[in-house]
Amino acid sequence: MKKLSTLKIAQWVNGTCQEEAFVDGIKVDTRFIEPNDLFVCLVGERVDGHDFAQQAIDNGATALIVSSKLDVDVPQIIVADTLEALRMLGRSYRDTLNAFFIGITGSNGKTSTKDILKSLFSRLGTTVATYKNQNTEIGTYLNLFRMDEDTQYGIFEMGLDYEDDVALMASVVKPNAAIVTSLAPAHMQNFNNIEHIAKEKFKIFDHVQNEDLAFYQGDFEIYRELAGPRFHTFGYEDSNELVVSDVESSNRGISFKVNNQDYTCNLIGGHQASNCAGVIGLAQKIGISEDAIQNGLNQVALTGLRTELVTKFESLVLLDAYKSNPVSAKYALELLSEYQYEGDRIAVLSDMVELGSQSEQAHKEVLDEILKYPNIVKVMTLGPEFEMVINKYGYDKERFINDSTYESFEKRVKPYYHQHVMILIKGSRSYQLERLMKEDK
Repeated sequence: MKKLSTLKIAQWVNGTCQEEAFVDGIKVDTRFIEPNDLFVCLVGERVDGHDFAQQAIDNGATALIVSSKLDVDVPQIIVADTLEALRMLGRSYRDTLNAFFIGITGSNGKTSTKDILKSLFSRLGTTVATYKNQNTEIGTYLNLFRMDEDTQYGIFEMGLDYEDDVALMASVVKPNAAIVTSLAPAHMQNFNNIEHIAKEKFKIFDHVQNEDLAFYQGDFEIYRELAGPRFHTFGYEDSNELVVSDVESSNRGISFKVNNQDYTCNLIGGHQASNCAGVIGLAQKIGISEDAIQNGLNQVALTGLRTELVTKFESLVLLDAYKSNPVSAKYALELLSEYQYEGDRIAVLSDMVELGSQSEQAHKEVLDEILKYPNIVKVMTLGPEFEMVINKYGYDKERFINDSTYESFEKRVKPYYHQHVMILIKGSRSYQLERLMKEDK
């Protein structure tokens, strides 16, 4: 981050500050405080950041943003609302940066697309800012503050949990370019229908600085209706501007064509070809050479908990535990079945949450998908939704086994690590199925 004066920050956020200090980092969590950081005392439903101000100072913070003056010995920027101040600070700081900004949203493929872009730009000898999967409003601001005058590219995921989430983040980032990936039901209790979700994702294009650098996955008719003749499309259907074809997948990655041009990528899973196509289209538009594009595609490092292959004792685990919805679950099951491995396959799945009225049908679709793959010999599920569907539709209970508690689920899964099997671990974020990979104490 650029070094900033607390007086300048106070001006940006319409706050008051009596003392000047200089900060070169902004944090909202005391665990990550570094020397010379500004700590923003956010107020949440359960936690008030003001209660941790002294801890932040003890950890090295040299200034605070607060909603009322505290009895601490560092400069304080006093504002009416600390979240609104963080938002205003993000907007003002973004305007000081000369980087090329890319916004990414979609139901699946956001992080993979971000990682592909990062690989491509990094190999051009440029400085790229992107961080893990911080795709919330606050995460967007924190990623902005990691950028400085040397940063040439900023890549931002924009998740959609509630109405206007994407619009708010895009209004701050003001992306030069944007990519919208796939469409699937998620957080459905917060939206009217799938069309509502599509409209919310498309709000990213309201803020893109150059519509000629706007791309979306064109295989979804809802997206097509929203876009009309605007923006560029990529996908598997021949009507797309960038047509993906001839996809082949192996343990080493994928090969595919985009408009009959051959490409390879080190990511596993044929569905990644679509994510690659969006990146290829954008890269070509901004003048990156084909050699540089191909080089970037072949050296992608994925963010953790997404299609990670991990050896666990005698087993091979496909860890994809960051989130789950019907589309991403089907992609993962296809990869589990088709991966070249001499041994049985086991699917370990948690409920997919926040699907609203579509939940029953979505869970049934996933179980029906498994019926296509006879080499997936055992399916262990966790949660009431899978349990209800298994019982209601009469799935074979020798093959489909549900647990209602994590403790019993864990006891059922862990013995399979000591067998020569391939195990998919796939679940919604709230279930934190990566816990299954921890060693027993």
